[in-house]
Amino acid sequence: MVAFPFSSSSPVIPDASTVAALRQIGFREPERAWSIAHHLVRVARGLSPSLAPIDRLFDAVVRSFDPERGLSNLDALFSQADDRSAAELFRLIDQQPGVAPALTALCAGSQYLSNLIIHDPTLFLALAAESPDWRLRSRAEMSRALSAALDTVTTLDACLACLRAFKKREDLRIGLCDLLKHADTVDIVQSLSDVADVCLQGAYEVCTTLLERQHGPPVLRDETGSRPCEFAVIGMGKLGGQELNFSSDIDLLYVYSSTDGATTFSQLSTYEYYPKLARMITDAVSRITPDGFAFRVDLRLRPEGRAGDIANSVDGYRWHYDALGQIWERQALIKARTVAGSAAVGDRFFDAIRPFVFHPEADPLVLDDIHRMRLKINRALLERGKGDRNVKLGPGGIREIEFIVQGFQLIYGGAQDWPWERNTLRALAWITRHGYLTEHEATDLRDAYLFLRDLENRIQMAAGHQTHDIPQGERERATLARTIGLAGRSDEESADLLLTRYRTHTGRVRQIYERVFHSTL
Repeated sequence: MVAFPFSSSSPVIPDASTVAALRQIGFREPERAWSIAHHLVRVARGLSPSLAPIDRLFDAVVRSFDPERGLSNLDALFSQADDRSAAELFRLIDQQPGVAPALTALCAGSQYLSNLIIHDPTLFLALAAESPDWRLRSRAEMSRALSAALDTVTTLDACLACLRAFKKREDLRIGLCDLLKHADTVDIVQSLSDVADVCLQGAYEVCTTLLERQHGPPVLRDETGSRPCEFAVIGMGKLGGQELNFSSDIDLLYVYSSTDGATTFSQLSTYEYYPKLARMITDAVSRITPDGFAFRVDLRLRPEGRAGDIANSVDGYRWHYDALGQIWERQALIKARTVAGSAAVGDRFFDAIRPFVFHPEADPLVLDDIHRMRLKINRALLERGKGDRNVKLGPGGIREIEFIVQGFQLIYGGAQDWPWERNTLRALAWITRHGYLTEHEATDLRDAYLFLRDLENRIQMAAGHQTHDIPQGERERATLARTIGLAGRSDEESADLLLTRYRTHTGRVRQIYERVFHSTL
């Protein structure tokens, strides 16, 4: 490993050999890197009893995924941190050997996570103070932490601030565990999904309390008396499958017991009350505030899309799917899962729609409809010129793996009374155990899925927004390759390793997709 050619006595202007050494490390602008190094030393001299923390940082930068981005983000962090936070960072780096590699992993591996700690260094300080052996938190631990923060909340704005602070802390923890490989891809996407579940449950509880103070609790009344009317949030897509990415939208449906009810104070009908609650929850997690947003929410999977009611009763969903349901809705509902609110209403919802999703008779022709959707996606990608490097929608990508699995579920799930499995890998294992895919095919699909999901997460962590495209630039591809453990001797070699591995996986998925969708099942 090449050392960072800098010491506290280094001249202000680097000589030619130093510039060459910096270029070898990976700095495209070596003079700028040299200037940043001098600035960091000056900051450390003013705040730290020794320069040991800076030496550790420089050593970690050289070993990082992208030394140039890592050093630049470290400079931004120490430039914007107040003296107290900066001094505490130096102290932790000095006392805990794992802190410098962790900090540089964040600064070099993810612009999104770097921005979080640059804007609020206390986020990293709190995480670094815990332990050098960082781990994911369980959903129960997350729930307790958010509940404690929301206990004193009395306004919607205060709820929004709590949710956003919680999301940032958990994203930072999960991202660090991912970049340091303290957790595998399955656990990372599960943990990201848990964060969304916990945020939605917190939003549901606060919004319900605030709305019931105004209108009273909604109840259903009949000849036997009155009983509570209930509400559930249904997660769809990657959230429903517990497979969320760092920058995923969350697809939601809102369902409630019945339209035959009213609130106790204002006598607002449940048909009027629950859309208010649904809009409040959506606003709580998606509104852009000075603290950002928790999640982007997509409600277009509801009956009639944007034109439909934002919340529907169980019977309303039943009627829509029985009368107007389409194949794409059957496919989408495979991943539907209760993520917040009443589990009982969620169960009633699934009982009502199961005959629609899983038809009682096998129908292999459903593959024709799924394949037509695939062709439509292909045409759209070709028009945008991005098909060959889109890890989600491109040939042999994540969507084709999902279509293979969902095709089997739709054909046989009802006729053979399969369990309602939302998660792609667990469903793949079930299908393989029952002989519809060979062990070799299943291994290829699982390996490809894990590789592509890992790649997708790292692309989104680096970019800081929702994207699924492998970068065009060689340097960006090389950095991406290193974040997933594909390090060559040069940027060119690393970038080529990434594309070779990507094409190997997607090529095999393509072969299996063609076998499944163009043979008689």
